[in-house]
Parts: sequence; C-alpha cells; structure tokens
Amino acid sequence: MVTCERVATLLLALGLAGCSSTYVSKMNDPSRKDVKIDGYDIHVIHPGGNQYEAFGGETFDADAVKLKKAQISAIEQVSGCKVTDAEYSNAMFRKLSAEVSCK
Repeated sequence: MVTCERVATLLLALGLAGCSSTYVSKMNDPSRKDVKIDGYDIHVIHPGGNQYEAFGGETFDADAVKLKKAQISAIEQVSGCKVTDAEYSNAMFRKLSAEVSCK
C-alpha cells in the first residue's frame, strides 16, 4: 500500500538526488577553476563559446548582491574577458550564467 508519507519521502529523495547530481557534475567539470573573490570561494566553469558559469561562495549569511558581484568578477578573472550579460539562478544553488566579450 502506498501512503502519502511514502510518496513524500520518494519525491524528496528524487529531488535531493537531482540537486546533488547537478552540483556534483559541475564540481567535476574539467574546465572548473576555483578563485577567491572578496572572501568567497567561487567555482567557474566554461561550458563553451562565450558562456561561463559561476557558483559557490554560499554561506547562510551570504549577501546575494555581494555574492553576485564576486561571481561576475570571478568569471572575468578566469576568462580574461568582460561579462556582458548575466542571469542569476537561485533554484538549486546560487549560480550565475554569463556571456562574455573579449574585445
């Protein structure tokens, strides 16, 4: 017999597995570079082209605005280029997806 409690437990487990595998795959990305910006440990990956992603630096008291600025700085430091467009996602973990221009 399937109870609501069992269904909730299964959904929670699946949700956590999805979060975990996404984070783990990014942490294992061969393009990942780690930099420290304003006290935040930021991880930057380069999926390809002019696209970069930054994540990390999370703490319970992290200031979202300062963290976003640190992530942009990390991408610019790693890429050697200027961030021209960025989208911030806080869905599973704080991740900044950005486009850069190397003019």
